[in-house]
Amino acid sequence: MEHGTVHFTDVDSDRDSLSNVSLHPYHQTGIFQELPSYKTVRRRTKCPSPKNEQYSSIQDSVHEVSPLQFTYEELLLFEDSRRSLRELPITLAEKRKMREKRECDTGSLSSWETWKQSQQKSLKRLMEEVTQATSWLELWKRSLSEIEGRYGTGIQSYFTFLRFLVFLNLFAFLLIGGFVLLPSIRISEMKLNQTATEHPENTSKCFAYDPYHHGLVPFYAYILDLVSGTGFMETSYMFYGYYTFDGNQTFNYNLPLAYLLTMAIYFLLCLCWIIRRIVSGFKQEYMHETSYSTRHSAKIFTLWDFCIKATVMGTLKQQSIVNDLKIDLQEQMCRKRKAERSTKDKMVLYFTRLALNLFIMVLLTGAFYCIYQATKESQQFQQKGNGRGEIYFVSGFFMEYLPPIVISISNILLPFLFRIVVRYEEYPPNTEINLILIRSVFLRLSNLSMLMFSLWQNITCSADKSEDCEACGYNIQYQCWETKIGQEMYKLMLFDFLSCIGVTFCVELPRKFVAEHGPVELTKMLQKQQFLVPENVLDIVDGQTIVWIGMFYSPLLPLLNIIKYFFTFYVKKHSLYNYCRPGKRLFRPSSSKIFFQLILLFGLVVAIVPIVVNVAIIHPSLPCGPFRQYKTAWEIIPKVVSTFPPEAQIFLKYITSEPFVLLLITVLCMVLTTLVSLVQTNRSAITQLKRHLILAGKDKRYLVKKLSTHS
Repeated sequence: MEHGTVHFTDVDSDRDSLSNVSLHPYHQTGIFQELPSYKTVRRRTKCPSPKNEQYSSIQDSVHEVSPLQFTYEELLLFEDSRRSLRELPITLAEKRKMREKRECDTGSLSSWETWKQSQQKSLKRLMEEVTQATSWLELWKRSLSEIEGRYGTGIQSYFTFLRFLVFLNLFAFLLIGGFVLLPSIRISEMKLNQTATEHPENTSKCFAYDPYHHGLVPFYAYILDLVSGTGFMETSYMFYGYYTFDGNQTFNYNLPLAYLLTMAIYFLLCLCWIIRRIVSGFKQEYMHETSYSTRHSAKIFTLWDFCIKATVMGTLKQQSIVNDLKIDLQEQMCRKRKAERSTKDKMVLYFTRLALNLFIMVLLTGAFYCIYQATKESQQFQQKGNGRGEIYFVSGFFMEYLPPIVISISNILLPFLFRIVVRYEEYPPNTEINLILIRSVFLRLSNLSMLMFSLWQNITCSADKSEDCEACGYNIQYQCWETKIGQEMYKLMLFDFLSCIGVTFCVELPRKFVAEHGPVELTKMLQKQQFLVPENVLDIVDGQTIVWIGMFYSPLLPLLNIIKYFFTFYVKKHSLYNYCRPGKRLFRPSSSKIFFQLILLFGLVVAIVPIVVNVAIIHPSLPCGPFRQYKTAWEIIPKVVSTFPPEAQIFLKYITSEPFVLLLITVLCMVLTTLVSLVQTNRSAITQLKRHLILAGKDKRYLVKKLSTHS
């Protein structure tokens, strides 16, 4: 039979075609010249011969390696001696030949290059061993593997995200502990507190701050102080009011500057970290373009999760695949109904959606009003300071936690109404789920924003200006208003943790008991609680947003959040194993990675905005805190910059000037243009690879047809 030889194509001749899918020269029968892919490449090839001597040398070196097809980039990797043999896509016999070739090539190298290569290999092997050894120290590695094996990667993504938040809070605690907490402890031990200074008579009342209880205090008052952050908790390292040290002390450490810069650096690093994770997720999602639709047969053969090892979860995964196919069919039916709608039907549908969205806005407005009134009543109750007693303990606990209670009820009730309302809007199934999640995210973040706005109005006397506010620059009823905000965030975080435990053991456990041992009719109606990944993620993101808002006013809040998430992990794991059942519609980890990080990014932005406003506008508390000697917390930055050498001041002044900003914008535009060009190049490469896959499929079908004909 005649043998044909396929030469390299010119890669640079036609980048938009498949000519860059270079074929290795190998002996083949005539049937390969009849393949659709071969004909397509020959039709688009302009120059069948090698372009230069480098192609020829690569052909000669790889000619004896494998009778497979390789791209030009893969052939260059074969020539790279630094690439490990086990990473090459060739057989063991071919790897032995490649090793012998490399040993022969090594003989021509100098002693210095030989020693350098051996050291590189030893260092690489050492790094692999260190990575393998440290992998055993990974937090919850065994538990995550077990969850992945029993329930798949979709539910495991929730616990992985929870672990990421633990490390995020640990990083915050290390920063605050190293630059704020330890220096404060050292200053306290050295007794370097600033002595009392003389203040003008008209502002002396602004310095009256006494958080301690006087007289006989009952035992349950200390319990109330512990859960509300008042009393002895208010004067501890936990809250902002304790850090009243100044920078002008014999202990050469500027605590106010360290306090402000530590918070700013942490938020900046969090922003970069989250954006980096979002970008890495988008790189994976971009591989699946909207124009590249997956066939139903491909879903049947590729959607299976091979991490599942339990029979029950295998059945559940089958149901999930069936549901996924049903959803695809429903979406096709929705598109068909959308195309068949008349103008009248469209007008009625748009009017219905408008009315339902107005109804949702009314619900959100009512929730915001309830939060505002709850915050107002709670603050007024705390300012009155009613008499002590058992009745006061119960009512005091309720009034202290009135805003968290209202926020929690709103977060539970309104999403339930969202699920009912969205059914009448006639959206496709995936759009319904995304719309519910977007509205729930908006609700939770808006509730926190409304709480901060209510506190801001009470602190700044925005509703009605009074003499007390004009004298001190803030409401005199809030002598240490930063600590008051920290207490509210502390109570929100504590109530969020208590509600997590309460829902698990007071709702899910009884529901499981009724579902398993109750009457048949009730069992059919009331099944086990579903473990829904998006809703659980919203809960922990809401808790992390609370910590971000409150950590400026309560520096040790990240430490408490680490403990909270540590217990939350085991509570949710116990709930998943014993009380809940996974949702029929599993959340895909590929899309969840971006979705979780986007929600976290929105929460970070919501947290940064009120902190920036308070630091730049509101007058700090006069009797407490590290910024009590400044009109605003930001004022310390210009003061410290004024102590720099003249050259440094000129440089800082230049980087904040308009010419430098214009130059920076120009550079960013150039970088953005380069990245856009890179994206377009990658998009073209992805399109070509997809065409190559299509041609490979045609080749397989052609060969099967030929085989069946000859047989």
